[in-house]
Amino acid sequence: MRVAVIVVWRPKNFPDWTGRTGELAKRIPGPLAGDGGAAPYVGIHIASLLPRDWEITLVHEMVRDADPEMDVEAVFLSTMDFCAPRARDLGRRFRARGVKVIVGGLYPTLNPEYFSDSADAVVVGEAEGVMPRLIEDLRRGDLSPRYEASTLSDLSDLPVPRYDLVETDFKVTMPYEATRGCPFTCSFCVLSAIRVPYRRRPIPNVLRDISNIPSGWDWRQRKYLIFWDNNLGADRRYFRDLCEALVPMKRIWGTETSIDTVTPESARLMGRSGCRFVYIGLESLSQESLKNSNKRQNKVAEFKRRLGYLHDNGVMVMSIFLLGLDGDTPEYIERLPEMIHEIGVDVPVISFAAPIEGTTFYNDLRSNDRLLPGDILGGMDGMHLVYKPLNISPDELEIALMQCMRKLYSPGFVARRVARRLRTGFWGGLSNATANVFYAAFQRSLSNAGLERIRNRGPWPG
Repeated sequence: MRVAVIVVWRPKNFPDWTGRTGELAKRIPGPLAGDGGAAPYVGIHIASLLPRDWEITLVHEMVRDADPEMDVEAVFLSTMDFCAPRARDLGRRFRARGVKVIVGGLYPTLNPEYFSDSADAVVVGEAEGVMPRLIEDLRRGDLSPRYEASTLSDLSDLPVPRYDLVETDFKVTMPYEATRGCPFTCSFCVLSAIRVPYRRRPIPNVLRDISNIPSGWDWRQRKYLIFWDNNLGADRRYFRDLCEALVPMKRIWGTETSIDTVTPESARLMGRSGCRFVYIGLESLSQESLKNSNKRQNKVAEFKRRLGYLHDNGVMVMSIFLLGLDGDTPEYIERLPEMIHEIGVDVPVISFAAPIEGTTFYNDLRSNDRLLPGDILGGMDGMHLVYKPLNISPDELEIALMQCMRKLYSPGFVARRVARRLRTGFWGGLSNATANVFYAAFQRSLSNAGLERIRNRGPWPG
């Protein structure tokens, strides 16, 4: 059978995106028109669950568009919330040609009805447990409208990812997932709505899988590895054992973890095992906002010290900060760029908090009549304000977001971040400079596009 696995994507700030050949694409700045940093894990994993004798095409829309005219009998679409309209459009176009469409991912799990007219089947929850039945039904041409596993997937029994299918356009072509879920329930996080229990893959399986390197990959593709886990360090003992097992692999790797997992010991092990990049959701420098978001594991007073442990071991830190949380004030937002620099974040990201359907954050906003009327799904990319903030006007907050992005990536702030890391060594400074130069172009393009959209729209519609 000829099938395609498509990881759906669209650029932030442009919910009407129809692909790189559409009219809208001509107006989109180059840095926003793709995302070739690191390949996602979900596509190669879904492909690994399909029969080996099937002809499988893997498409990551971050680097190339899905073609609704491609010669396939079925497509598997994976999507998150703000890309769901794009996924639904693709599903309709494939179905119009008689191609069977199966949709899955975080947003379809929360809202399977959204795809009622664009998919033949929706996978709710984890795919591993339902895939054998779905494959058999697909072969028979008799798909059920919905597939939902009755038990959690056994992570010790997962196949080797299909690295041979990854587009080599990505800078990092080897993604992986060693753990699944998160032990915390932050009010704005989609995992708090789905409640996926925290689980671990056997470390021998991890080493087996990341040793399965396609023969045609070059040195960089063989060397760099990204763990797309939500919180890789949550189980301290497992994380320690994993880091120790990675030492002889001599890989350069990055991951995501929570700030409470960073200790002198864990940072030392990360550096020793080749970790050079970590994404940490600090989210806010207002303890009140963190408390309101049920993110009690984050202690603002500890941020600088814990990030210092990582820097001391050669690990660069990227972190996101959400604007518009209920503890945010105009004074806090004005001081935020300098505060972010003071705690030592190497690559800062600024975004609005997105009220994902099913989360406590969304439910609280809806019950207090603070959501923007109408369909807000297209604005769930962190660049659109879709709810009424408490302590600042919507128009002021929108402008403040763009100003924060511009200030953090102004030449002066970038130079200060690079100079700080140069003091820890040449390679630390070089990696910091590379990341900041790349991300500065992205952030400036985002803020410019946002300001243009706001000017064209006029006053906030809420």
